[in-house]
Amino acid sequence: MVSEFANRRTLRRAALAALIFASPMGAWAQTNYAAEAAKNPGAASRPTPRLADGHPDLNGVWHHFFGIGTIQKVGQSFVVGGAFSPQSAALYNAPLDDPEPEYKPEFVAKVKSLNQNQVKEDPALHCMPPGVPRLGPPHQIVQTLKQVIFLYADSTGNQWRVIPLDGRPHSTDPETAETYNGDSVGRWEGDTLVVDVTRLTDETWLGDNGLFHSRKLHVTERLRRVGDTIQYQVTADDPEVLQKPWTLSRTLTLQPDALEEAAPCVDKDAGHYVTLEHHDNTR
Repeated sequence: MVSEFANRRTLRRAALAALIFASPMGAWAQTNYAAEAAKNPGAASRPTPRLADGHPDLNGVWHHFFGIGTIQKVGQSFVVGGAFSPQSAALYNAPLDDPEPEYKPEFVAKVKSLNQNQVKEDPALHCMPPGVPRLGPPHQIVQTLKQVIFLYADSTGNQWRVIPLDGRPHSTDPETAETYNGDSVGRWEGDTLVVDVTRLTDETWLGDNGLFHSRKLHVTERLRRVGDTIQYQVTADDPEVLQKPWTLSRTLTLQPDALEEAAPCVDKDAGHYVTLEHHDNTR
């Protein structure tokens, strides 16, 4: 017999799945950083714990829901350009006017076309992995002296990234030349963990609204713990299609609860599209 707890958890997952696929973001649900911070008031003012090697202790659950993206103010409205729903600017511990990637002139038309056809073209809307950097900040971090593991309960499935800290170079294995999350190696720069990501497939997007990238994409993530917060910054550098590197920053707050398994992604929409309209037709 299924327990009452299991039934409640199933209902929560069903409600979450409904939010994911009914939301303007399609495959992305809202990300409420302010609500996460409210669970741990005064988090940034606490002492920063450290491991035996002296580096900051990044272990813990740091984030819920999915993805990273941009919020932009257009008139009196908030328009999604990434992985957030524009319910209200007050909900987010994030800048209102995040920069969008600046594409070279010869690729602007391609971005526009992909945006207009997003319901058909966006891999994440069809249950494919969002990839790095669209996957966003890690939801949970497991840290040892030799490696860190990033865990995600993502809308397209539960994912992980294992990041060595032993000084090894990037892989040269031809069988993993192009993957959704790439090849990540980490190093410490003082108290900042720097994660260098290469060998990324071009079958993912940087974010919403047709933001494609090439196979030359190079991603750098920086994580610095301050008290019970992590300052997370990600930079996407793609010299083939972007005019300059694109950087976004977020503040993560240590969460008192556990990371739950994400509901499976099931694409039931593709055969029922009537128009190509999606959440943002302003561009």
